[in-house]
Amino acid sequence: MKKGLTFLVVVLSLPVLASCGNDTKSLTASSANIVKSSATSDSVNQQNWKLSGTTKAPNGSKIIIYSDYSSINIAESKNAGWAKVKNGKFTAYVDPLTVIVNGSENKYTTSKKYKIHIAALSNYSKKKTTSLSKTAAKAVKKSAKTYTITLSSSQAAYYNSLDDDSSSSKNSSSSNSSSSSDSSSDTSDSYNATEGENNAEKYTYGDFVKSDDWVGKSYHISKAEVLQADEKDGQTVLLVYTDDDPDHTFMVAYDGKTPAVEDDYVDIQGVFSKRQSYDTKIGGSNTVPSLVASKITVTGKDSD
Repeated sequence: MKKGLTFLVVVLSLPVLASCGNDTKSLTASSANIVKSSATSDSVNQQNWKLSGTTKAPNGSKIIIYSDYSSINIAESKNAGWAKVKNGKFTAYVDPLTVIVNGSENKYTTSKKYKIHIAALSNYSKKKTTSLSKTAAKAVKKSAKTYTITLSSSQAAYYNSLDDDSSSSKNSSSSNSSSSSDSSSDTSDSYNATEGENNAEKYTYGDFVKSDDWVGKSYHISKAEVLQADEKDGQTVLLVYTDDDPDHTFMVAYDGKTPAVEDDYVDIQGVFSKRQSYDTKIGGSNTVPSLVASKITVTGKDSD
């Protein structure tokens, strides 16, 4: 892999609520009420909001939550799939960083208020938890209730500590190294298979998206779906997501060309670089983990 490999400057767009889907006459949205909000403390959803509530929507209906900043659904279950209704009740998890605009906070506090909108969607069979059809989006927005939510003291302390760690890491790097600030210059050229598998087994997407502490470490993505592929000057940049969840997005740089195109499934072996930002279709910006790949293999294609 070439030392000078850099991420291409491209404008990447994620599908939002207006993407294609199953528009059926039976598709309906109902109001949903948040009864209880708390900060989670378990190992899977640590520091997310846990939102419990009620609705008259039938069993299996999917809970949709979106913010003022983005129309993308940000609600998920404990296992990172759809949050669903059961016997008139539901529990949904929301990552605060999907509600707080990237880079808008100098310090996280318990006094700042954020708005979220929530509804229950029935007879919607799409597996992707973020993008909805135009018909579904219209129904959701018509039925959604608005709630105000704040960070708990533990959440504020947690996110402030991440910023402190990141600043300390940057200060240490500048005092002990004269390396370039280029995104790929801080990574090792060599992918370590053992380290890549261990990191894939032990850690989740939430661990990678919050800091640049992973720079230089190996990581193996056994299955990701391609959202967008761009080639320029013999280099490729892929925007991919894992766990069947477009919120779990990685930007991947590769020194060469690949056959990977949108909707392909790929296996990726690479080394973490600094997090990268891209512009979304709705005019915002999203910051995601990035990898410099040593190997990309197309393993299949999404037929959904």
